Amino acid sequence: MSHEVPAAVNVANAPKFLNALEVADRLRVSRSTVYNLIASGRLAAHRNGGGKVRPRGVRVAESAVEAYLTDSLIAPTEVA
Repeated sequence: MSHEVPAAVNVANAPKFLNALEVADRLRVSRSTVYNLIASGRLAAHRNGGGKVRPRGVRVAESAVEAYLTDSLIAPTEVA
């Protein structure tokens, strides 16, 4: 039986994932607001583990938080 050594993982290019509390801190909202944004589909997230005994919650890619902030910009209106 031969065992292959896995290729080295390039950590520099790996996406960084945040938990709900870290996302809430970045957006300056409550953690329940983060869960509501995820449930409504406005913020993309990944479910991390689905065990019934000890579920691990969700993780949000840092790039998804940046995309949410970019998409939520409002254009200034002209005052007549």
